[in-house]
Amino acid sequence: MGDEAEVPEWVQRTQAAIGFIKRPKLTPALLQKPPFRFLHDVVSEVTKETGFAAGLYTDEAEVNSAKIKDKDSKIAYLTKIIKCVEFALNTTINIRVGKVVAGLEAENTNILLQALGEAATSGVDSNAAVQRVLEESA
Repeated sequence: MGDEAEVPEWVQRTQAAIGFIKRPKLTPALLQKPPFRFLHDVVSEVTKETGFAAGLYTDEAEVNSAKIKDKDSKIAYLTKIIKCVEFALNTTINIRVGKVVAGLEAENTNILLQALGEAATSGVDSNAAVQRVLEESA
């Protein structure tokens, strides 16, 4: 058990891409079936460490993962970070947010996390991306 060969390559890529965060721990178990709380914690920590997507979440209910309970709120939260990463990297991430919230499509969720890591460490100014997302969701 715990053999390196058992960990999917896409999990290893995610660990490499966002390994600069100290917590939450990027364990294979969490990355292979990422719960919403884990994703929220990753996004929050990446923002804290790099400043990427700072200002994207302004509502107290978005900042505190315990206040995001229903499916629609979770979808709204994840849609914002997906769009922000897409705008920052000028790309499209093939992901269905409803499936992510349901704990499905873990590989696509990891692709999002990898893109988040890339955007956060690329030196790209995320302010314009944040503004675009906020304008679209207003």
